[in-house]
Amino acid sequence: MTERIIPVDVIGPIALDLTMNTGSIRVVVDPALKQARMVLTTEATSGPSADAIRDATVSLSGQNLRVRVPDVAGGTGGSTTIRMGGSTMTFSGGNGVQIVNGNVHITGHGGGKVFINGREVTTTGPAGDTVTPISAVVHLPAQSVAAISTHSANAVFTGTLARLEYDGTSGTLTAERVGDLEGTMTSGSVNVGEVSGPLDVNLTSGSVNVGAYSGHSARLNLTSGSVRMAATSQSSGRLTVNATSGSVRVTGAAHLNVRRRVTSGHVQIS
Repeated sequence: MTERIIPVDVIGPIALDLTMNTGSIRVVVDPALKQARMVLTTEATSGPSADAIRDATVSLSGQNLRVRVPDVAGGTGGSTTIRMGGSTMTFSGGNGVQIVNGNVHITGHGGGKVFINGREVTTTGPAGDTVTPISAVVHLPAQSVAAISTHSANAVFTGTLARLEYDGTSGTLTAERVGDLEGTMTSGSVNVGEVSGPLDVNLTSGSVNVGAYSGHSARLNLTSGSVRMAATSQSSGRLTVNATSGSVRVTGAAHLNVRRRVTSGHVQIS
């Protein structure tokens, strides 16, 4: 296993700025914690994943922690993702795939390799730990904020985060409670239990679900996909919905100042 502990030599809440295109991200907000801590791990002791951890760039300026984890082989940097029937296909890196008479031919700058769950597969079976998933585990004090940029990493947040900025191509985001939420998603899914502050969502595809919204300003902008949100009696102000296509359903919003612009699709606000 390769492990790298990221030093965070400041006391109190921090602003985390993390870019990690694949793997898994777990963030825990702990009110009893005084000092943030972060660890990057992968099962491999050598190879692209281990190198990516060692080559990750880290900078700490005041309460601002910036971490950039480079792509590994089989990553999806510079990708195009197509979502159909709940599944996704991602293309990147040039060249492509041909299916001829039932045979699959793969060509590309990376040598035409095949990866399943981040692990390279060869004609003789799995190639061991050539590429293994990278995991980022972060523990944050209360009142911390985070900005996450990823292509396909799955991110899970527990506890209450003061603010979350999320930019994802695919993958999933699951969060318990967020103050301010700003999200830009190409596909994948976002599930947030509670949002208590301003909400700004830009969705190209995929799905967004907010269990309880009690903020004072919300904007839902979608090209396709679906948004489901339940507003609480504590919510106030304006709710703006712009839908080119897709589906939006907001409940408990009768007391809000609703502005909607729909090209096609289905928008239901009650």
